[in-house]
Amino acid sequence: MFHINSAKTLLCIMLLFLFISIPAQANLSVCKHLVVTGNAEYPPILWRDQHNPGKLTGLAVELLELALMDTGIKVDARDRGVWARAQQEAKHGEVDMLAGAFITDQRQEYMDYILPQFTNVPSVVWVKKGNEFPFRQWDDLQSKRGGTLVNNSFGQTFDKYAAANLDIRSSATAERSFAMLLAERFDYVLYELYQGLTILEVSGLKNNIKHLQLPVSIEGLYFTLSKKSGCNSEALRSYLNKRMQELTNFNTFDKLFDKHMQLWLEQQK
Repeated sequence: MFHINSAKTLLCIMLLFLFISIPAQANLSVCKHLVVTGNAEYPPILWRDQHNPGKLTGLAVELLELALMDTGIKVDARDRGVWARAQQEAKHGEVDMLAGAFITDQRQEYMDYILPQFTNVPSVVWVKKGNEFPFRQWDDLQSKRGGTLVNNSFGQTFDKYAAANLDIRSSATAERSFAMLLAERFDYVLYELYQGLTILEVSGLKNNIKHLQLPVSIEGLYFTLSKKSGCNSEALRSYLNKRMQELTNFNTFDKLFDKHMQLWLEQQK
């Protein structure tokens, strides 16, 4: 287990090299405030801050703050409700940024992606214990009733396959999807592995629901800028691309993971 104290020490050393290696860019002064949102049910990457109603917190927020640390740009991470609404607000420029999204052609029409991804996320098939079924390929999901979040994506290739071949219904929240799974209104639920495990842990459902071994997809998770955001400039995109590459090179996501998992669990007590 990577403890918080050792994480802080290692992070300080890392930042010393990181922020010497890339000088701050003066031409970022056009933007001093980034309104950020995302999937509020995505711990430990992103979740509703119990100590600050209306705000989001999590690993993605700290990662973005580290990337912008010496720019003077403030990160304002807001809870905008369900994931589908967060995406719509990014589409219309009502928020500047999403802190975590998979790449799809549709999303690229209204958002610019910061490269590289800050982590890779496996998405899996969740089933009620006792109702397991063989799953070796996507075709094994045909003729079954599936559930997931509204506007959730599992990568463009799978999304296209699912739209043409699978019966998948949407719910507003992951908890709702899991409840419908237990009620056997769904035969399976599609959701990201780590976030599903954390939600089931605190909801007391971990003994009732399990995931099948084979992922349906493994997709990169990215920061995105709304194309209608006043902060979206070539200078900021270039700057964030460089920062994210540096943070990736230092394995920052992995170093922060345990810290935010512990913080999220503490807030659920």
